[in-house]
Amino acid sequence: MTITDRMLIGAIASNPGDYEKAGQARYCFTTQTIYFSSAKNPAPEDANNNYFDLPALNADGSKKLVTAFQRYIKRWPEDRQAIIEKFALRRGWELAMELHYGGGALTDQESAEWRKIVDGRLTQLVAAARRYIEAGPGSAKEIIE
Repeated sequence: MTITDRMLIGAIASNPGDYEKAGQARYCFTTQTIYFSSAKNPAPEDANNNYFDLPALNADGSKKLVTAFQRYIKRWPEDRQAIIEKFALRRGWELAMELHYGGGALTDQESAEWRKIVDGRLTQLVAAARRYIEAGPGSAKEIIE
């Protein structure tokens, strides 16, 4: 089965990115599939040692998206930044990045703008994973970085 970009988007966006803890999304070159594996529950595909770890949009504990969001809101008026920061202190940065209808702090327009940033990063990661898949096993890991 051919791996679609949509499959890669889902795997990368939801990837906890920590094999030792929550787990890691991987791509197996032998079976040409995306699978999930962890130290607690290793997948059978790990045995062939012919896989690579897919990148994670926001790996557990990395705070990559939070840091990017904090830099992003610096573009906004100071009073709006203060509101977002106050919200984040009370309810957390993860929720502050969400649309207000879901309990977050963002308006529809702000959410749409932030979504473009996140989608852009996700597109970059999908393209990097696609290059690695096409290059095949043994290709340089730097493609993903």
